[in-house]
Amino acid sequence: MMDPRVKYLMLVLPTFILSIVLLYILPESRSLLAMSPVIAAWIIYFLWQYAEKQSDDDEESTI
Repeated sequence: MMDPRVKYLMLVLPTFILSIVLLYILPESRSLLAMSPVIAAWIIYFLWQYAEKQSDDDEESTI
Protein backbone atom coordinates (compact mmCIF):
# COMPACT_ATOMS: atom_id res chain seq x y z
CA MET A 1 0.00 0.00 0.00
CA MET A 2 1.41 3.35 -1.05
CA ASP A 3 1.59 6.18 1.47
CA PRO A 4 -1.26 8.68 0.88
CA ARG A 5 1.19 11.58 1.13
CA VAL A 6 3.20 10.19 -1.79
CA LYS A 7 0.06 9.85 -3.91
CA TYR A 8 -0.98 13.36 -2.94
CA LEU A 9 2.37 14.83 -3.97
CA MET A 10 2.36 12.84 -7.22
CA LEU A 11 -0.90 14.56 -8.11
CA VAL A 12 -0.41 18.02 -6.59
CA LEU A 13 2.89 18.97 -8.18
CA PRO A 14 1.86 18.39 -11.83
CA THR A 15 -1.58 19.85 -11.10
CA PHE A 16 -0.06 23.02 -9.67
CA ILE A 17 2.24 23.44 -12.67
CA LEU A 18 -0.58 22.74 -15.15
CA SER A 19 -2.90 25.21 -13.40
CA ILE A 20 -0.29 27.97 -13.48
CA VAL A 21 0.39 27.33 -17.18
CA LEU A 22 -3.33 27.36 -17.97
CA LEU A 23 -3.77 30.56 -16.02
CA TYR A 24 -1.26 32.30 -18.30
CA ILE A 25 -2.34 30.63 -21.56
CA LEU A 26 -6.12 30.98 -21.28
CA PRO A 27 -7.80 34.28 -22.03
CA GLU A 28 -9.06 36.21 -19.03
CA SER A 29 -12.67 35.26 -19.74
CA ARG A 30 -11.74 31.56 -19.44
CA SER A 31 -9.33 31.83 -16.50
CA LEU A 32 -11.66 29.81 -14.24
CA LEU A 33 -10.88 26.78 -16.39
CA ALA A 34 -7.44 26.79 -14.79
CA MET A 35 -9.13 25.27 -11.73
CA SER A 36 -10.27 22.19 -13.65
CA PRO A 37 -6.97 20.29 -13.13
CA VAL A 38 -7.38 20.82 -9.37
CA ILE A 39 -10.84 19.31 -9.40
CA ALA A 40 -9.65 16.44 -11.58
CA ALA A 41 -6.71 15.78 -9.26
CA TRP A 42 -9.00 15.51 -6.22
CA ILE A 43 -11.30 13.12 -8.07
CA ILE A 44 -8.34 10.98 -9.14
CA TYR A 45 -6.90 11.03 -5.61
CA PHE A 46 -10.11 9.84 -3.96
CA LEU A 47 -10.74 7.21 -6.64
CA TRP A 48 -7.17 5.98 -6.17
CA GLN A 49 -7.70 5.76 -2.39
CA TYR A 50 -10.98 3.91 -2.89
CA ALA A 51 -9.51 1.43 -5.38
CA GLU A 52 -6.55 0.72 -3.12
CA LYS A 53 -8.84 0.17 -0.13
CA GLN A 54 -11.00 -2.19 -2.17
CA SER A 55 -7.99 -4.22 -3.28
CA ASP A 56 -6.76 -4.45 0.34
CA ASP A 57 -10.20 -5.64 1.45
CA ASP A 58 -10.21 -8.28 -1.32
CA GLU A 59 -6.77 -9.53 -0.28
CA GLU A 60 -7.87 -9.81 3.36
CA SER A 61 -11.03 -11.72 2.46
CA THR A 62 -9.09 -14.33 0.45
CA ILE A 63 -6.68 -15.08 3.29
